[in-house]
Amino acid sequence: MKGFTKTYANYSGSKHLFINSEWLLISLLFGSIGAITWAIRGTAGWGGVDGTVIPGLTWGILWYYIALRKGIDARGIVFWLGLGIALGGELGYGQYTGWIRGNFNVGDEVIAIKPWLGYFWFTICGIGWAAPGGIVLGWALGKSVSVQVWLVRSITFAVLLVLLFSSPAIDWLGEILLKTNCGILFPNIKMGIYTDLGEHLSRTLYTNTQNFAIVVWWILAMFVAAWQRDKTTLISGLILGGGFGIGFMQSAMWTLGYDIAPGYIDWWKVWELNSGFNLGVLYAIVLYWAIHIQSKKNKSEKLENKVNTKPIGINNRMTTLFLAFSGSVLLYFIGFEYFFWTGIALNLFYFLAICFTGFSFSKPESIYDKLKNTSLIYSIFLLIFLLFHGGSERFGIVFNLYELNEVSQYSWPVERIFVFVPIALFITGVVIFKIWKGVKSGYTETRWDLINPKSALRIVDLLTLIGCIGVLSIWPAKISVFYSLFLAIAIYVFNRLEFKYRNE
Repeated sequence: MKGFTKTYANYSGSKHLFINSEWLLISLLFGSIGAITWAIRGTAGWGGVDGTVIPGLTWGILWYYIALRKGIDARGIVFWLGLGIALGGELGYGQYTGWIRGNFNVGDEVIAIKPWLGYFWFTICGIGWAAPGGIVLGWALGKSVSVQVWLVRSITFAVLLVLLFSSPAIDWLGEILLKTNCGILFPNIKMGIYTDLGEHLSRTLYTNTQNFAIVVWWILAMFVAAWQRDKTTLISGLILGGGFGIGFMQSAMWTLGYDIAPGYIDWWKVWELNSGFNLGVLYAIVLYWAIHIQSKKNKSEKLENKVNTKPIGINNRMTTLFLAFSGSVLLYFIGFEYFFWTGIALNLFYFLAICFTGFSFSKPESIYDKLKNTSLIYSIFLLIFLLFHGGSERFGIVFNLYELNEVSQYSWPVERIFVFVPIALFITGVVIFKIWKGVKSGYTETRWDLINPKSALRIVDLLTLIGCIGVLSIWPAKISVFYSLFLAIAIYVFNRLEFKYRNE
């Protein structure tokens, strides 16, 4: 992947260093929009994995824009940031909300459990949810590495996919772990309750086994990064994985509100809003580290604005195929559970777009620059596509096109198709034109560092769209007031940042 993700290692220039007030604004921006998008993720219309793409890609686009304002080319980061965190959406939290209240459902009865076990498992689940995204982001942020390093990373990633998406593998591993008779892995196991599994205990066995396995994978991936002397992945994986373990556990405490004031508000959504805010702040911390800390090591180097000018050859073509294939694999696992054929179409679209870009007749010196452009354009497309794909479910209900009992996030009555398809065709057509225009344009020295005067307006447009779909997805619940509040904070903070950058 030489040249594709070479962004941060060459950054220097003290005039671009963050100051505390700026980092606080960026943290508020990432946290506020993260709250909305994470809550959207948990709403009808979106699945666990595809829904998590929405906060991921939103953070990725903001990451790209902030980096651009710092003179850093982060176009190639957005896609991997967004889809990396999405993988954690496959994990579940079983009975943990009951455990922190001391309740453990076993068959038709409820038995006691120590609440600390619930908090412990929420921490494990939080680590597992964010850890894959932290590792993948670290790989994308790092310097160019050898084929051997990428081979080890590919094997590591393949193991992750098996643990996330192979039910037989988790069932087999669960049978092995049960033999340990460990009361932390499987609470109250010494009571003999796991001999005759019902619905609740089957769920507990599967969820705990998978969450435990992903945390073990995270630890091993960190050891691999240490062995490869990959500090970027170590830092990214530690901040996001370890940090969200604490953040997810803390935010889950809001569900205790059901015991205190069950009808006051949707405590579940408050939990999701808080979770998204916490994870957004963690991504802001990684962004701060990627720019601020790395720049200290490279003060003597000049920022390289030129793209890789190495003539295209077998390495360039292999890079193109690797990017196309690896991205397609991620897209497949995002869509195969909830919208198989739509996912296949998105998968094929990405693969063809990357291959068309990499194998185009453009002059060879522009190849990596054009790959970054295509990756960024597709990432923006995917975010908007998924926003409308899931939002179409609630849109038809709010405007009385169909009743709630006629539709679910997985069913598509004719009215919903009529709502979504024209939008999908329009944005797909626009993106195809943008990619084709970018690839077929003659090569000129790319000035990715030039700020389009309309870029800030487009970011505000995107934030507004996200806020509107967020409110629509939960309407008419009063929790929608918090969506509006977080949207107002995000736009206010972004405008303050933009004012600061324009006056530097």
